[in-house]
Amino acid sequence: MIIFGTSSSAIPPEKLNGGYCPYCKAENKMWIQGYRKYFHIFWIPFLPLWKKVYSVCSHCKGVFEKQEFQCQKLIISFENIEHNKTKVLWYHFTGIIIVTVLLILIFITPFFTKSNI
Repeated sequence: MIIFGTSSSAIPPEKLNGGYCPYCKAENKMWIQGYRKYFHIFWIPFLPLWKKVYSVCSHCKGVFEKQEFQCQKLIISFENIEHNKTKVLWYHFTGIIIVTVLLILIFITPFFTKSNI
């Protein structure tokens, strides 16, 4: 039985402003989307690892990375969304939060117990 590994969560799609598709040249049809990988133990997320962000043309369904764009307006829009709207989700640290709370409780408990020696 595997108790640890990696999984991914989807980055919600966001429409890119301006520009055209590098393949079919359709105007204003590009969307940015992707996924974020994280490490988990017993399916509880512990650490975010990396993110993969790409764009999709809603007209020809082509998938493109930032390096494939020729339109400067599209590159700027892609970078703006990539840096501002694809932040690390708080629940990717759930495991670390649980372990921290448990360690704090373990170290604080002796101060609240009464011992009559």
